[in-house]
Amino acid sequence: MKLFVYDHCPYCVRARMPFAMKNIPLELVVLPNDDEATPIAMIGAKVCPILEKADGSFLGESMDIVTYLDELDGKPIFAPSANRQDLANWIKDNSVLFRQLLYPRWVKAPLGEFQSQSARDYFQNKKEKDIGSFAEALANTPSYQAELEAQLLNLEPLLHSEQSVNPSLSLDDIDVFGRLRSITLIKGLAIPAKIRAYIDYFSAKTKIPTYDHIAQ
Repeated sequence: MKLFVYDHCPYCVRARMPFAMKNIPLELVVLPNDDEATPIAMIGAKVCPILEKADGSFLGESMDIVTYLDELDGKPIFAPSANRQDLANWIKDNSVLFRQLLYPRWVKAPLGEFQSQSARDYFQNKKEKDIGSFAEALANTPSYQAELEAQLLNLEPLLHSEQSVNPSLSLDDIDVFGRLRSITLIKGLAIPAKIRAYIDYFSAKTKIPTYDHIAQ
């Protein structure tokens, strides 16, 4: 099977996680961010991730891909989401802050989807319509970073352990790690010990590296 992704995309991280955790062979394909034709030809929309199954058919939507992969062998390892309102509220309350800190950094990072200037321009032109000037967002890093550090302190007690959000491995971990991996791109960010251990645990389990080595 092939999985078409953008490296920076938290939803793509979700779809990547079951492959290593269940030892499923994978060909990972990173699409240029400005390539509209390829995903549209596959599923009719410019989105990622997209799974190309063994039979040549395509599947979009990250959680649908996760469920498909998890159930392939009839031995699923991810419990259903606990639908926790506390986690949902934290994610919602911090969604703009994540975008302000991460959008300008992703486009500057040496990632496969941003190898060309046209791909970087495509992303920036689109996302500045959401958060405004990337340059201004970067200039506001000190205040944004301080706010995120405070919010991470609120998140830490919501994690059951360094290995799962809930008492057992679940789809909530698919969602939370997919988001938290991104914050390792923020240079100097103070990440609480439990959250840092959680990120490192799932990075190792899924073989999806963090961004510490290219943090900015």
